[in-house]
Amino acid sequence: MPLTRPPRWRRALKWLGIGTLAAVVGLPLALVAAFIGIQEASERQWLGQAPTHASIDVRSREPHSLVLLDEGFDSLAERLRLIEQAQRSIELEFFIYEVDTASRLVTQALARKAAQGVQVRLLVDFSLPVFKLAPHLAAELAAAGVQVRYYNTAVLLRFFAVNHRTHRKLLVVDRQAAIVGGRNIGDDYFDLSPRYNFLDSDLLIEGPVAAAISDSFELYWASDWVTQPHEVAAGTPATQGPALLGAAEPRMLALLAELQQHPLQHAPSTCHDLHFVTDYPGSGVERRRVYQELTRLSQQARRQIVIETPYLVLRDDGVAVLDALARRGVKLQFLTNGLNSTDAFYTVASLANVLHRLNLPLTEVWAYQGAPPAGSARASASPRWGVHAKRAVFDDHTVAIGTYNVDPRSANLNAELMVVCRGNRELAAAVQASIGARMRQSRAVLGTAGAGGYEALVEGADADTHTRMRLVAPLAWLFDFLL
Repeated sequence: MPLTRPPRWRRALKWLGIGTLAAVVGLPLALVAAFIGIQEASERQWLGQAPTHASIDVRSREPHSLVLLDEGFDSLAERLRLIEQAQRSIELEFFIYEVDTASRLVTQALARKAAQGVQVRLLVDFSLPVFKLAPHLAAELAAAGVQVRYYNTAVLLRFFAVNHRTHRKLLVVDRQAAIVGGRNIGDDYFDLSPRYNFLDSDLLIEGPVAAAISDSFELYWASDWVTQPHEVAAGTPATQGPALLGAAEPRMLALLAELQQHPLQHAPSTCHDLHFVTDYPGSGVERRRVYQELTRLSQQARRQIVIETPYLVLRDDGVAVLDALARRGVKLQFLTNGLNSTDAFYTVASLANVLHRLNLPLTEVWAYQGAPPAGSARASASPRWGVHAKRAVFDDHTVAIGTYNVDPRSANLNAELMVVCRGNRELAAAVQASIGARMRQSRAVLGTAGAGGYEALVEGADADTHTRMRLVAPLAWLFDFLL
């Protein structure tokens, strides 16, 4: 029987169906590809002459007193002591400012100092997924003499602008003492959450560099990216829960008394070469200074770099940097979160995507397993813990502590800060000992005998979390520049 062509209307329907399917599938893929191409270009191109300011890169060889604040309860106690000592000014800047026990203790301390005539200013990022200090709370603080401003209130439709955040965390008192590091203001940063707590790290600094940190706050406070709360009040719903100010209940008074009596866990050390580096406010890769300084420190390393970071998100250029270090004979040790200890499972999905490429000579990856920290007086505060410190030790003598995560967001999008102490082996040994203690509660993922690979990375996580991680893995690969 001879073959006959189907009727013309059937052929038209067939091609219409194929065309519709191609449009449904192809158009979104084309848009995603174009979007990624635009983002790739925007984050790599030089967008003009880099802005400059005297406070964004300050190195001092005058002696500075440094105290490692390794435990959350330590860090909260020292913040409250520092605030209590203020005579003239207090500046605070944070990515997250929760409405909970820790934030109430800090806020009430700030209000007491404002009532005594101390100038108190608080700058909080306006990232909506984590934003809690709503305008009605800011008005409550303003009535108590605490000035509040928001950083980057860009609407979601301005995609590239809204993804630039200030991720900086600082407290400066009287331009003489400062605390910088990885902690925001919230219970989970100070060993107070009953569900999940962060293992973090801060530095208490006394000396001339504190004035530079204060000047950098001034730069951000006066930038075009800052908005007064009353200007966004109409579009922000009121948060539910207790106010930040008001009478403290007996439980809070007991906690405050314990904090006031709490001894520091680490003795001060002296740094004779202290370097403060921060990014310039605003979006654009030319404003990112912390990444540039970390690159220089890595290039100067001769033997070993030990890095603690909550998120380890590496793209092609990041893997190339690690490969170059390995070729130079520099040993690399990473401590990061496993799936059971992380607060962001999608970053673990991104790490899992590149594990096969990180199997490099002299390169180790360790995943914290989520258990309470051994030897901590407050280890029983919650059943699950995760690392959140952003710090590194170079060749046993140089320490960097700040807000920079090893991920594309810190490199290209967020404003970060970092303090580098060179030539202080005592501080370097203390930081390495702290990271080592956390590694002993971790599993080797890569680089050591018996390393468990992917299984070590996901060990201990429940089935639902593991399923979500696997489902999000393609998106984590596609949109890794946002992680």
